[in-house]
Amino acid sequence: MAAISKPSGPRVVKLDALRPDPRNARRRTERSSAMIERSLSVYGAARSIVVDEDSVVLAGNGTVEAAASLGIDRVLVVPADGNTLVAVQRTDLSPRQKREYAIADNRSSDLSEFDGEVLAELIAEDPDLEIDAFFSKGELEALLNDAPGELEEDETGEGQNQDEEPRQVKLSFSRDEDFETFLQSLSQLAAALPDVKTTEERLQLVLDRFLVDHRKPAR
Repeated sequence: MAAISKPSGPRVVKLDALRPDPRNARRRTERSSAMIERSLSVYGAARSIVVDEDSVVLAGNGTVEAAASLGIDRVLVVPADGNTLVAVQRTDLSPRQKREYAIADNRSSDLSEFDGEVLAELIAEDPDLEIDAFFSKGELEALLNDAPGELEEDETGEGQNQDEEPRQVKLSFSRDEDFETFLQSLSQLAAALPDVKTTEERLQLVLDRFLVDHRKPAR
């Protein structure tokens, strides 16, 4: 597939001259894809996309996919250097259609999500990638922790694969009093550990604490 040559002015090219970004970190859901396609079908093409000198789509991959599925096969390429905004002017929409389109455009973006696995790969390839400007620390950690196969540090500093089966612990109590003590410890520690995210982590901490507090002294 030939790349779009360096332009001297606006021109129309075939849609299939564009190439999707193979490392696109934005992941569309079925609902967001359907909404983009519906918007294009009802209101026509309105949003501009961004391509580089090699015809790779940097922004608007979902729009390109939806356009192709609807049979839209032409792209108006406008050369730009980043110092001038590019606006698509539509003069054929009714007042109601303008409002509906604006809502559809914003909502379809809301329904897409980021791919933690791709983000992790991009960060590994370029540790200086200024991704902190777009995500808070908590948001980025949540995305990366959802990436399949990622290793995360445990308390010993050794990596644990998230794809592994969770550890199972079976508890047995010889006395009802011990069971009641365990339940009380669970309730007290759960309330005192607001920074622990999951029930599994809370239970593990309670179990560790219970075993330390109730371990029989060595004879």
